[in-house]
Amino acid sequence: MPELAELKIMADYINAGAKEKTFDRIFHVEKGNIPKEFKLGEGPFLLSAESNGKELILNVYHDAALTEISVFMGMSGNWLWSPTKDWSDRNFTRMRIDSTDGMSLLLYGLYMGPKYKVGKFATKRGPDPTKKFDEFKKNVLDSLHLKAFDKPICEALLEQKYFNGIGNYLRSTILYYLGENPFESARTIIKKRPEILDMCRDVPMKAYELNGGQLQDWKNPFDTDYEEFLKWVFYQKGVSCRDKTGRTFWFDPKWIDKCPYA
Repeated sequence: MPELAELKIMADYINAGAKEKTFDRIFHVEKGNIPKEFKLGEGPFLLSAESNGKELILNVYHDAALTEISVFMGMSGNWLWSPTKDWSDRNFTRMRIDSTDGMSLLLYGLYMGPKYKVGKFATKRGPDPTKKFDEFKKNVLDSLHLKAFDKPICEALLEQKYFNGIGNYLRSTILYYLGENPFESARTIIKKRPEILDMCRDVPMKAYELNGGQLQDWKNPFDTDYEEFLKWVFYQKGVSCRDKTGRTFWFDPKWIDKCPYA
């Protein structure tokens, strides 16, 4: 957490607040809420956000110059619009972006929290299946011969090089609704049921439409209802095991005899 759907909601939240705002300062916030300003250009700037699977991209515009800040949200990252004068009330802030109207955008998170970098992270991520589905599908199908697809499909779905944005609750939900053995090899499942690739687009979009995975540390910043999401999602339901990635995987009890994990 958060996963693809939540990143899309975060981008919506940032863009809703940044609309018609001008910004003038960016701070890296160190332990103890100590802000240290850094500059990406001269003068005021505009800001927008877009999601890319499990990453969020901040677009900083100084006139015609664009600088990207890549943000990996980790397990607990989130954003908050706050009056600048009250920004330090938010614990575990990692970055602060001040607008000229007295508001600030805060990036925060506690354990395994967010990290960011000007430019792109070195880690390769595949195409976002909700935004570049044809590229996503080609990337997977062209790679089926590789060792990564020897893994059980429940593990392979966490490989961000191929399934960018799919995390724990999304893989559990995809595999529950697919109805196939989640411990069979990824290659076998994809060849047998290629519609699983469509589900890697459609299930995250369904989660997004249902206001996202408000399950543990992440809460939708908009005032929303998520009862329908809880009815639909397959997470902390059925039975569970700890897979070779160390993550708890939830699955339909009918596959308990196929589970290879002790």
